[in-house]
Amino acid sequence: MNKATLMLSILTVVCVLLHGALMPSLTLFGGRVNLLVALVAGIALRYGTTSGMVVALGAGFLADTLFVGVFGLTAIPLVVIGYVVGLAERQFFRDEPLVAVAVGFISIVTFELLVFLLSRMAFGVWWGRAFVQAFIPTVLVNGALIPVFLFWLAKILPRRKREVI
Repeated sequence: MNKATLMLSILTVVCVLLHGALMPSLTLFGGRVNLLVALVAGIALRYGTTSGMVVALGAGFLADTLFVGVFGLTAIPLVVIGYVVGLAERQFFRDEPLVAVAVGFISIVTFELLVFLLSRMAFGVWWGRAFVQAFIPTVLVNGALIPVFLFWLAKILPRRKREVI
């Protein structure tokens, strides 16, 4: 295992632990910060689909095992985000601030909608008014914070793709 892969693995485990232990009790303007979406979007935007999907699968299954209790409820939306953002990595100049903002909003909207649809299919839960009260603040908070997280990831992660996964 090379240095970049080890760094990515440690970062993934730390983000999963912070996401499960700290983020449920931390709300900003009624929305919860989602570190896993930011991590997966950042890795996929930086290194492409394969790395994004591998990190998404690992982070999603670890989060599902430790915190959610329903296998795949977090992992499936994260893998979709890793794939879609990884495809965008080939098309756009990833260091542009507007790309980071667009990736942040699209990623969190995709994640929240897929979790909503999966929980609807698996449990028959209809969120109704709570969906709007939780969805809109979460999208706005994460849409503002994910670009900051993406710029931070760009500073600490290796630049070359071949060094990672």
